[in-house]
Amino acid sequence: MKTLIWSIALISFTLGAQTTWDEVELSFQKDLIPEGIAVDVEAQKLYINSLMHNKIVRCNLDGSQTEDFIKNGKHGYLSGFGMTIQGDTLFALGNSLTKPRNSSILLLLNTKTGKLIKSYTLDKPGFAYLNDLAVSKKGEVFITDSESNHIYTINKEEENLEIFLSHDDLKHSNGIAISSNDKYLYFASYASGLRILDIASKKLVNPPNNYKGIDGLKFYKNKLIAIVNGKRDQTQNGVYQFQLNAKGTAIEIEEKIWKLKNETDIPTTFDIENDALYFVADSQMDQMNQETNTIRDESKLEDYSLIIKSLKPKVQAKNYCTEIGRFDLLIDADEVAGSYLLIHKDALGGVWGRLKGNVMTGRWHDADGKGDIIITFTEDFSFFTADYRSDDEPEKWHKDSWHGALRPDTGTSFDFNNKTYQCE
Repeated sequence: MKTLIWSIALISFTLGAQTTWDEVELSFQKDLIPEGIAVDVEAQKLYINSLMHNKIVRCNLDGSQTEDFIKNGKHGYLSGFGMTIQGDTLFALGNSLTKPRNSSILLLLNTKTGKLIKSYTLDKPGFAYLNDLAVSKKGEVFITDSESNHIYTINKEEENLEIFLSHDDLKHSNGIAISSNDKYLYFASYASGLRILDIASKKLVNPPNNYKGIDGLKFYKNKLIAIVNGKRDQTQNGVYQFQLNAKGTAIEIEEKIWKLKNETDIPTTFDIENDALYFVADSQMDQMNQETNTIRDESKLEDYSLIIKSLKPKVQAKNYCTEIGRFDLLIDADEVAGSYLLIHKDALGGVWGRLKGNVMTGRWHDADGKGDIIITFTEDFSFFTADYRSDDEPEKWHKDSWHGALRPDTGTSFDFNNKTYQCE
């Protein structure tokens, strides 16, 4: 019998245990009430601003060497909101929190020296609330105002903040993100959910939706990562990811990737660097009275902790048994690859493809030929069914042709659903 030596069949399935998150204790003052966060991975520094004390603090990523980066009110800084780092520049938003008239500020600070690069203020009638910002690769800045329908940007010629766009569907936007190709802006709008804006045309490209209660928002590898902290049902809060379509213009899949340690925790914004997500587990914002800028009950304040969660797909090695033999597969976020053994032919084959939800669409190749295959997994990936066709007979699909169940033990076969499944 001719045996195909297919390289993918030689995959080693020796995978060590994977750590998906770490927790670092932070020794900042308990009444800091952090909002914005930014990470400088090159310098291994964490920056956090304060709603209570109009300042920015920093420490090493391991929690050591805590210090004030800018002290209370320096450079006119106000209660801290969104922050981000690009190169050696820290962009930091602040608001005075006073009503009915409010002042807002954007500071650009050198992370190496702490010196002020530029300061932009917004002092206008009414109540503006510059909440979060996104910076393009060219240095264009886009800022949400959670008290209006305005999106701001920097007019570099006139050196001031100006309105980039006003749109009622973007009313009360909080988090904002920008695509890696700088084509689209993503908004967490209280009015209409997660909205996608074509920057060049200033047109919204997706319809209103119910993805609400979002605070921090980032674009990551054609996904939107979001902290949800505004749901009435607190069990629905947590960290979510939203898979986008290939163009980045529509949301396809919603998935909760982090459950809060305590239902009452209020994480706010976050940063993503080197495939890791960084956020403060609980800002303790519920202990702050923003009207009087006081702490409701100091005895309830606790130390802060930094959550560092890996966003790298966790590759799963799964060994299935089928009616025709063994399937050994590697499954990650959007791909499947592996090998199978045809017992009756004593031949090896390879299978690989793209995974969308629980359905893999791809190719097979063994001693009999090659062709297309669709494998549909159950939600927990404990069982699959397969449809396939050969390139020699492209019009003939073999539907529900074989079935795979996870191997329960080291036995060479087992019976399941009135079928005998072969493992060796």
